[in-house]
Amino acid sequence: MGFIPEWALGVGVVIIAVSIGRAVSFMVRAPSRSSQASSEEIGELRQALDEMQHRVGELEERVDFAERRLGSAPR
Repeated sequence: MGFIPEWALGVGVVIIAVSIGRAVSFMVRAPSRSSQASSEEIGELRQALDEMQHRVGELEERVDFAERRLGSAPR
C-alpha cells in the first residue's frame, strides 16, 4: 500500500533542489534592483531562507524514512 518507487523519490528531491536553487538565485539578484536593500527586506529574505532550509530538512527526513522502509520491505 502506498509504494513509491525509488526513482520517483529521487526525481522529487531533484525538483525540490532546482526550486530552491531558483529561489536563492532570485533572492541574490533581487537586491540589485535597488542599490540598497532595507533591513526589513533583508530580514524577510533571511526568514524565507530559514523556512526553506527547515522544509528541505523535513523532506530529507521523509526521504530517508521512505528509503529505510523500502529497504526493509519483504520481497
